[in-house]
Amino acid sequence: MDTEVLVHDYLGRLDTAAAALPVHRRAELMAEVRDHIDAALAEAGRSDEVTVRNILERLGSPEEIVAGEAGQAGGLGGPVSPSAAGVAGAGSRWGTMEVIALSLLGVAYPALFLPFGGILYLAMTIVGLVLVWASGVWSTRLKLIATVVVLAVPALFIVLSTPTRVDDTNRGSPVVTSYP
Repeated sequence: MDTEVLVHDYLGRLDTAAAALPVHRRAELMAEVRDHIDAALAEAGRSDEVTVRNILERLGSPEEIVAGEAGQAGGLGGPVSPSAAGVAGAGSRWGTMEVIALSLLGVAYPALFLPFGGILYLAMTIVGLVLVWASGVWSTRLKLIATVVVLAVPALFIVLSTPTRVDDTNRGSPVVTSYP
């Protein structure tokens, strides 16, 4: 898909969502968002589809931007900086929640080797993933990747560590038996 089409579609949705704002503020907001997109693309050094989608996702939905604009301006449409409207710097700072989430997920795997480690692993994984999904710092894509990695690695470990043996006493055709 053409990246300019993605940006044009996003700005069209923003314009529609901002219809309740005064005309001059809506035009300013559109210009601020467009400038932010252009600056983020320049900083990224490329403008492929994945990069554009990540930039737009970090901005938030057009409805969220307009809601932030209306909330900051008290609904009066006064001037608001892009960061106050949720445009620049959205999701750019790690907080306590993100640090705790990564700490729990990082310590969960070694906990598997402790007595009752399975229960401890499960508890830390659940709490860590809840914190990841509650965070506003990471994109949905990164949250999905974290979830898959956290859940797939132990499953792969279990599958690979299950002992198997070949029993060839059944008339020459091998039978593979797995032990739990």
